[in-house]
Amino acid sequence: MAMEEARTEMGVDQEEEEEKWVTHYSSKHQILLVGEGDFSYSSSLASSSGSASNVCATSLDSENDVINNYKNGKSNLEILKKRDATILHGVDATKMKNHDDLKKCRFDRIIFNFPHSGFHGDEREYWVIL
Repeated sequence: MAMEEARTEMGVDQEEEEEKWVTHYSSKHQILLVGEGDFSYSSSLASSSGSASNVCATSLDSENDVINNYKNGKSNLEILKKRDATILHGVDATKMKNHDDLKKCRFDRIIFNFPHSGFHGDEREYWVIL
């Protein structure tokens, strides 16, 4: 798996790290978050566990769109980067099996919290996501 290979190359042995649990998720789980909007869930998970080196968070939006369309998008991305998460933009959840960075990866947990309803509008407006 790409994330595990990167950790091995950096000399990080996950077996030596203390395992931390946040509800249903362990710091030893490889976690994929699909369809993140403002990356608030993955950011919260990373902050709760202290690290996100085991987290891969994906978004259909580009990084610029996340920053420009979501009030907390930039700060959430900064938290994830600081905690060593893998962040992928422009990932279509319906075509993930063909994505170069994901097709060889295996995950213990896959989280798709709030799939987009298909409505096209300004998602900063509360009524759009009701």
